[in-house]
Amino acid sequence: MLKLHGFSSSNYYNVPKLALLEKGVAFEEVLSYTGVGPKYKPEYLDKSPLGKVPALETDEGFISESRVILDYIERTYPEPSLLPGTPFGIAKVQELSQFIELYLELVARRLIPNLLMRTKPDPEVLKDVAGSLEKAVAGLAKLSSFETYAYGDQFTQADIAAIANLPIVRSVGKVFMGKDPLSQVPGLDAYCKRMEERPQVKTIRGDAASDHTSFMAHLKSVYGM
Repeated sequence: MLKLHGFSSSNYYNVPKLALLEKGVAFEEVLSYTGVGPKYKPEYLDKSPLGKVPALETDEGFISESRVILDYIERTYPEPSLLPGTPFGIAKVQELSQFIELYLELVARRLIPNLLMRTKPDPEVLKDVAGSLEKAVAGLAKLSSFETYAYGDQFTQADIAAIANLPIVRSVGKVFMGKDPLSQVPGLDAYCKRMEERPQVKTIRGDAASDHTSFMAHLKSVYGM
């Protein structure tokens, strides 16, 4: 059986977890918080070279990086497919997924330490993040109308990218910018509400909520946060 190493509060962990749930693949979850070296589980480096989550344990060995794990899952368990049936459609799903990850999630992630520690961000960093998010939000509206799914007429990896990553952008915007920047994207709010009704999405949200207290305790014990 596949074993998914990581923790449910992590959006990166929830990318392959949601894929496995949507496909109905049996897997075991192995709790592993980030933080390696002499303070915490240096042996995890044997599973993920930089100590990041998630890591997928297979009969052949370990795979790290959520995007790579997602590709492995799709190739190993092709049905139901999380990709369209044409090369162009696949490319558009991957384009949208990468756009969300690189230009929205990674930008907002710069303020995650402030969000977790409830501290004010550096004004210049905040200005840079706000400006970058504004450009990305405008670009997102050009890639998807979010009518039914993120792309096309089926649930795909682009939906997983949106479900796992966009809540971080919303949280950062509301706390540090006084608004939800994603509400400017036509159709996105209604789309997100629809996605939250999926049973598999409810599962990852519930697991994340249950994990939050333990994750924060881990951060305090290892990093003094």
